[in-house]
Amino acid sequence: MIGAQRQQQILDALGRQAFLGSAALARTLAVSRVTVYRDLEELAALGLVRRVRGGIARIDAAGAPARAGFHERQRVLAAEKDRIGRAAARLVKQGDTIIMDGGTTTSSMTPHLVGKQIKVVTNSLTVADYLNDHTQIEVIVTGGYLYRASKVLLGPPALQTLRQVNATTSFVSAGGVTLEGIGHSDSLVVETEKLMIARGRDVVLLIDHSKFLGGATMKVCPWTRIGTVITDQPVPPKFAAFFTRHHIRVILAR
Repeated sequence: MIGAQRQQQILDALGRQAFLGSAALARTLAVSRVTVYRDLEELAALGLVRRVRGGIARIDAAGAPARAGFHERQRVLAAEKDRIGRAAARLVKQGDTIIMDGGTTTSSMTPHLVGKQIKVVTNSLTVADYLNDHTQIEVIVTGGYLYRASKVLLGPPALQTLRQVNATTSFVSAGGVTLEGIGHSDSLVVETEKLMIARGRDVVLLIDHSKFLGGATMKVCPWTRIGTVITDQPVPPKFAAFFTRHHIRVILAR
């Protein structure tokens, strides 16, 4: 892995939690502490992180960068997300009813669904807008309040729509994962995400490799609700052993 990719993973992980320890980063990234130290120093020199004892922390208050917009986040690891989306779309069969959340990785499924006669239930304006041009796909958009940062609809109207849905599969993303379950870095979307997971007979989690660097602020659900994980790199050993033990299928998108 080149330094730029490694540093992007570090920044992604720091977006999900306030502090990252250098020793834990070295283990997760499978590099030496010297390499991690050099990466952290470079990021600090660029003003992207704050060096603290034992690791790095997010830049606080007035010095903190604004939350990246949907399209900016979509460009991060775009090729990897596209491979994950293609692999996820292969699981969708003719006649299925699927739920899709508004994560950038889940949204990458959308072009690969074209040609399938299915129903898609989503709270994502991005997904709905793309599928609008493909009339063989029936699209059900939840109501709700527009959360502009992620271009999704949230709140009681969205939840009311989802409660009426019985889906073949729910395709969801996550802000981060731990052995306890999946989480999200934005508390505003958690309740909607929980119901999307609950309304699918099967649940498929779409996450790129950076999400294994750490959990997110708000817990969404335990692993007992997840049947399949689709990612772009071999998962860390502790997760591989956990998934095998709990009969969670892992699909590596190539």
